[in-house]
Amino acid sequence: MQFSTILSVSILFSTHIALAIPVLPGDNVSTAPTTTSKPPPPAFAADPSINIAGIYAAAQAAGSNDLATYPLEPSHRITTTIFGDWLNLPGVAAFHFIADMNIDCDGPEDKCKGNRDGQSMTSFGALDATKVPYFVLPDRFTQQNKDILKPNALGAIICNGQMFYGIYGDQNADSPQIIGEASILIGQTCFPEDNISGSNGHAENDIAYIVFGTQVPSGVEENTIDISALKALGDSQVNLLQAALQL
Repeated sequence: MQFSTILSVSILFSTHIALAIPVLPGDNVSTAPTTTSKPPPPAFAADPSINIAGIYAAAQAAGSNDLATYPLEPSHRITTTIFGDWLNLPGVAAFHFIADMNIDCDGPEDKCKGNRDGQSMTSFGALDATKVPYFVLPDRFTQQNKDILKPNALGAIICNGQMFYGIYGDQNADSPQIIGEASILIGQTCFPEDNISGSNGHAENDIAYIVFGTQVPSGVEENTIDISALKALGDSQVNLLQAALQL
């Protein structure tokens, strides 16, 4: 039996007796409410002032300048188009597409769980997929669009109602070349409760990839990048995009 409630009784205004009242199963005993705080956003998250929903809606609505179309999976059952509607905006240039998210584990941690075809190198170095937020584009698109796309270019990825920055760090040269892929760090950050692994990505075609192809953040090394420089450039370019879209 648990004794936890103390009742103070005054007898003849001078004597106090403390009585222990048993707390039985099912009794309602009030306790202080518990609060759980959200973890802080990752260092490569967009500034909270950015209109993520507005930019996402604009990305869904744009679609007049087709640059290329690629499958989301080897069967070619579903494809998506890269659009260049935002390449000639005042003060900023970007292309974008909507896709799913396959998981890339190349680099030093290519043996991550579920990754059956990892490689120790990424296309422009040996980026650590568990520590570097990067996304993947088809090799063919790079070769055909070198005027608008540099290695390690800045990207903004809108997933699960959030925006995160990354770099264009790897290429897909498979046959067929597919689109919609990012490092496991981005995948697990976007969808922390979905058991993301090398063999389990995000299947819904609802992620916006916005690529500022001529903008490369400083501090990109063989295995790592300067996250603070990535965020600074990301916030700057996305604010310019937001202004150009009049959001």
